[in-house]
Amino acid sequence: MESQKLLGLVKGKLPSNSETLESLGIKSSARVRLIGTRKADQLRSMTSALDESDSYNLPAINDSDCLDATCSQMPVVVSNYKKKLDKVIGETKVQVINPPRPGRKLLVLDLDFTLLDCNPHSGNMMNMARPGLHDFLTATYEYYDFIVWSQTNWVVLESKMTILGMLTHPSYRIVTALDASTMISVRSLRGEKEVSHHVKALEIIWTWFSQIYDHKNTVHVDDLDRNFALNWQNGLKIRPYKRSSLRAHKDKELGKLAQYLLLIAELDSFENLDHSQWRSYQL
Repeated sequence: MESQKLLGLVKGKLPSNSETLESLGIKSSARVRLIGTRKADQLRSMTSALDESDSYNLPAINDSDCLDATCSQMPVVVSNYKKKLDKVIGETKVQVINPPRPGRKLLVLDLDFTLLDCNPHSGNMMNMARPGLHDFLTATYEYYDFIVWSQTNWVVLESKMTILGMLTHPSYRIVTALDASTMISVRSLRGEKEVSHHVKALEIIWTWFSQIYDHKNTVHVDDLDRNFALNWQNGLKIRPYKRSSLRAHKDKELGKLAQYLLLIAELDSFENLDHSQWRSYQL
């Protein structure tokens, strides 16, 4: 009931939340008013926002036929994206949730199907987190700062992180979160065909936090390799998490990823790493 209040019960000093209505001696003719929103309704509002998120998704190419390394690095064929980068950098106001920590490396984390499955047809929205989510973030937080980058609008992005408890977790902090408005469109070659799609350009983050993060200390984790089109060296693709899968409850992707990230955490630079081989990496 913290989000709701009853008005008109008593005059003067308000009673404590532990007192019962019977103990207040309220007359049968008394009129009271309930204000505020039930937490269930707040969650329902969030869920509605998530249900509507698909309508905001950016136009994108089909990634289902590009799941192996042989076709992952699609070359960008139009180079005017630099103007788009400058526009995003100049027009976007970064909302820093928690300040970056000097000396830490950076994990840029996709949200949908990387850290969660928010499909409302896949079960309760409260259970959308990928198995091991908070353990993964807690384990890597000693060495890495986190920036979440989602291909949805800000309202949906904030709702997802709120439901998951990512913004208030006691064991880790999020530096900031970016939504679809900070993605830019490019044209890439897939085979002999040009395709238009949106990407997450890490230069945007590196410009905003130029004293802390750069191409040498950043790993971008995503289930869609097309999002790496401008920064292939920094991209690390993981399997998408979908609760409809019969093996979803046995998903150990984040645990394995944490092991890799901890192995490389103390390297001076990530420049010479091949993240496509992360599952078999050994020092």
